[in-house]
Amino acid sequence: MIAKSMIGAPAAAILLAACSQTPPQYFGPQLASASGEVEPQAINSPAYAARPPLPGRPGYLETIRYIDDGVKYIDPYAEFFISYDGQMCFRGLVNRQAAYFENYQNYWCMYPTAVNNVEALENDISYIDSVRLWCVLGAPQCARKIGFANYLDDSSWIDNSIAVQTRPFREQRDAIEYLIYLMGGNAAGAQPLRSRHPTPLAISREVRGQKAG
Repeated sequence: MIAKSMIGAPAAAILLAACSQTPPQYFGPQLASASGEVEPQAINSPAYAARPPLPGRPGYLETIRYIDDGVKYIDPYAEFFISYDGQMCFRGLVNRQAAYFENYQNYWCMYPTAVNNVEALENDISYIDSVRLWCVLGAPQCARKIGFANYLDDSSWIDNSIAVQTRPFREQRDAIEYLIYLMGGNAAGAQPLRSRHPTPLAISREVRGQKAG
């Protein structure tokens, strides 16, 4: 009977956590800092806004809230914020496929200056779209998972990208690019729209032939 109760207690705890209305708070005020020595106000610090907002565009904090709302639309326990050391961090269904493996024990984070480009990915099967933040070639494994081990999740602790389910995915892609611009990054697309120019590789053969003629 004692052995059964010892086995049953952890099982009940796991079941209770799975049925809980709120995810466990492993990082105190959710700082993406396992040591927990950072004050809550360090989250989304305006100190990391390296550039002023463009005319008619939202500011730094408004853009962060918009991205956070996008991931929460898919998963109410998901989270996006700027960590105490200036990383863009995501919690929830990040870099994985199976929702039942998620226990909200960790974050995926990367520095905005390490982002090469942000890709909008449409899913015609589940109809749950996503965005993917790719690392620059000079920092090929810039994405880091911060937190505690999840033994149901066999993904690596480092990666070359961060994939996040969100909605609306194209607008969220644009918002992340814009936030990278505000934070001093130089990702493809993370610049004022008026200064964007297509690269030669993006111009079709037909268009190049017309220009040559």
